[in-house]
Amino acid sequence: MKRDKHETSFTAIGSSSLLVVFLVLCLATFAILSLSSAKSDYSFSERLAEHKSNYYEASSHAEALLANIDQLLEETYRSKPMTWEEYLDALTLAFMVSSQASCSFSTQTGEPIVSYQIQVDDRQTLFVELKVTNPLEKPHYYEILTWKTAPSSQWESDDTLNLMPMS
Repeated sequence: MKRDKHETSFTAIGSSSLLVVFLVLCLATFAILSLSSAKSDYSFSERLAEHKSNYYEASSHAEALLANIDQLLEETYRSKPMTWEEYLDALTLAFMVSSQASCSFSTQTGEPIVSYQIQVDDRQTLFVELKVTNPLEKPHYYEILTWKTAPSSQWESDDTLNLMPMS
């Protein structure tokens, strides 16, 4: 008996179809993972750009305040000839009178320190500390001791682990 029609086995068609379906599922899964990764990278980049923008804005404000402090130190020093102690007394009075309300001037530690802080965002603050130098000994009026960001609030850890309910 001769067969007129050439028959193919059903398993040959089924296995190639299953292979194609499996490959399509793999490609779809990889596409979804790539899209998810790209979305998380994009949102991270946006948050980072916003943080950097806030920091540079706060830093710019701190630089402007530093320029005003430098001008105040120079004007106080050049107002009349005086000794180092008289200069410090004049600075104390000048900081009380000046419009630099956000600055604090203290000589409690033995060194004259000017400090101020600028809010970066709701979680960080830029802290600046300047040491006032003697203009007779050094060619500048201050040295920057601290220029750093720090958390605005104190971090509190939660050390509790509720593994099993205790009755």
